[in-house]
Amino acid sequence: MAVSIRSVRFNTIGLPASSAARGDAQPGDTLLAFQSADSGGHGVLNLHYFDLTWELIAEHTGSPWAGDPSGLTAGTKVWKRICGDSEPPTYFTSQGPSADGLVTIVAIAGALEDSIQVTPTTGMLSPSLIPAFPAGMELRYVAGVPGPPGTSVSWGTPSGFTPQGSSQAATWTTGALATRQVVSTAATGTAMFTASASLAAAAFTVFIAAVSSTPPPPDPPVVQPFAPGVGSSLYRYVFTRLLDRTYLGDLDLVNVKFDKRILQPGSFSATIPIPDRRTGDLVAQIIPRDETELGIGPGVITCQIYREGVCWGEYWITSAQPSRSRRDTPTIQLQGSTLDAWLSRVELQQDLTYSAVDQITIARNLLTELMALPNANIGLALQGGTSGVLRDRNYLEAESGYFGQRLVELAQVDDGFEWMINLEDVDGVLTRRWVWGYPTLGVLDPPPHLFADGRSGGDILAWSEVIDALRGATRWRARGSSASSDASTSASLISTPHEATAHLAAGWPRIDRTLSYSSVTETGTLEDYAAFWASRAAGALRVDQATVAFGKTPSLTPNNLGDTGRFYFDNEWHRPVWKTRRIIGIGVSPAERDSDEEAQLVLEGQEAPGA
Repeated sequence: MAVSIRSVRFNTIGLPASSAARGDAQPGDTLLAFQSADSGGHGVLNLHYFDLTWELIAEHTGSPWAGDPSGLTAGTKVWKRICGDSEPPTYFTSQGPSADGLVTIVAIAGALEDSIQVTPTTGMLSPSLIPAFPAGMELRYVAGVPGPPGTSVSWGTPSGFTPQGSSQAATWTTGALATRQVVSTAATGTAMFTASASLAAAAFTVFIAAVSSTPPPPDPPVVQPFAPGVGSSLYRYVFTRLLDRTYLGDLDLVNVKFDKRILQPGSFSATIPIPDRRTGDLVAQIIPRDETELGIGPGVITCQIYREGVCWGEYWITSAQPSRSRRDTPTIQLQGSTLDAWLSRVELQQDLTYSAVDQITIARNLLTELMALPNANIGLALQGGTSGVLRDRNYLEAESGYFGQRLVELAQVDDGFEWMINLEDVDGVLTRRWVWGYPTLGVLDPPPHLFADGRSGGDILAWSEVIDALRGATRWRARGSSASSDASTSASLISTPHEATAHLAAGWPRIDRTLSYSSVTETGTLEDYAAFWASRAAGALRVDQATVAFGKTPSLTPNNLGDTGRFYFDNEWHRPVWKTRRIIGIGVSPAERDSDEEAQLVLEGQEAPGA
């Protein structure tokens, strides 16, 4: 069960003694009260109700704002209690005789008792803390006195947070509250509030764990990182909403397989076993039983995969199939894709023109345009920098292309680049990050990954080498859009042929491929496409794969695709040889009861698009 806000009630207090009301609450809810006042009263703040006690869990006296001769400050105390069966609707408050105060009472459902962590600081920047539990909610609270005193204040919410409201006592003490879900034990990072006036303020970061949370598992025994196939790795499957990243829950999955490739969507499949009704109820918080539940389920949710506490990917869940065979209990089959597959489901329904603009800048602009659309901001952090390669591009609404399609086409061109989307820990914050490399991603030299298939064994469990002349060609052209708006009088633009000269000189026959790029209206761009495929997919294409066993801490993860690996082969087919190849894809099968963890590596080759 996720932590949720049941109610928030702001109370302005203008007397030494008064009352503060709470909103809706249920027995067992956690009640938090943020009690703030200016310098006339923050030293004597109190909250009580006859024999009902509130526990003081944090306080901060604030500091004067610059230029205030009276030295006014804003002080805050944070209180907590558990809502009882006969909880009163209001509580008594006390503060200094000349103080203006603000009491904000928050009722929180689904919280784990005694899991609250609080960190205060001076100023508008709420501090970072490290959650002791893997799932819960952050509350960021700030209160202050404006300068000059008496100024009316409006508040801005920190990026990535949901505003829960703000208020101001008379025109003095003012405060604001914002929240967001937490799905990691990494440091939360700081969060900045903004206000329409300068303030002498104090800010608080509060973390409260979900009742279903459990402490992080103890550290497993130390296993040498180069020891393959020893035991089974600890995997965790975390489900969140795609757009707002609200934590929905963890599920136990079986038959899990997931893969990731450069410039191609990766896939995900898994099975959710449902052995009893209790498990079914937990799953129903993520996969809806009823079609009227629109906020969860395929299309809305993602699955984040953690291996030994390290994030190995995020997959957009697009299909769920509940079923039961004749004698078994029900199961749900899940299917999904990496987030770049979602990019290819959003149409570019506007005209965009770029003239002599760096190709990386064009890519970033496309993603920025995408995330500015309604219901399309997935919070991608975009890697900076440029490649030094300038492009001309015209994207027309009439072509009805998709953002993901245009990004792949932009990259797969002569002197192009590579990109992918990672889920990374960036300065303690779990971040969806679009990364790129020119001309390629990854570490090339020296190769950071080693694998072996020797006569006495090794970590290469299986391998295959496909050599296919029908996947390549020796003569390439690229066809674009019509050169005229009158289709009856104008043929499509087409590039000159680009030949695989080395192959033809070695005796290869002529094998033609003409690729279609219906949105391209510039001949130079078509020439770049044809040159790219003539250099990358000449003759017979080789598609090599190796299935390897992973140790406890392998050097290779899905986030560093593009790296080179050194592969040693000494078997009945290979004479002893080292091969250095780029790793452009990885498919992972976590350990099951009757199988060890394996990873299928796809080594660099090219698959040309359809003609």
